[in-house]
Amino acid sequence: MLDTRGLPVDDRADFPALVKAAQQALGLHPSAHVAGPDGHNAVKQILGAASSMANAVGELRNRYGTGHGPVGARAGLGARHAHLAVNAATTWCQLMLDTLADEKAPWRNQTPETPSA
Repeated sequence: MLDTRGLPVDDRADFPALVKAAQQALGLHPSAHVAGPDGHNAVKQILGAASSMANAVGELRNRYGTGHGPVGARAGLGARHAHLAVNAATTWCQLMLDTLADEKAPWRNQTPETPSA
């Protein structure tokens, strides 16, 4: 997402920082000052929730996945947790891809050097 917008990617950034940077790059961060429906409080609340979901999926992966933490089998998660995580990740990714492709998306009015704050 950041590459597509011509923005730098910090190789050392943690997952929440990358989620925030990606949403800012597309004018989707709740703190973005955009006009129209994207600037409405209800949309900003949903965008904040989407960011929280993405970060929570990362935390779940770190706690129960195989990428970080102690070696060995992980226990405690069931199919319902997997469905929850997959659906949360899909929602965030679909939002990002839909916004990237949208001809009327807020980011189209931004320059690569000035993502919304």
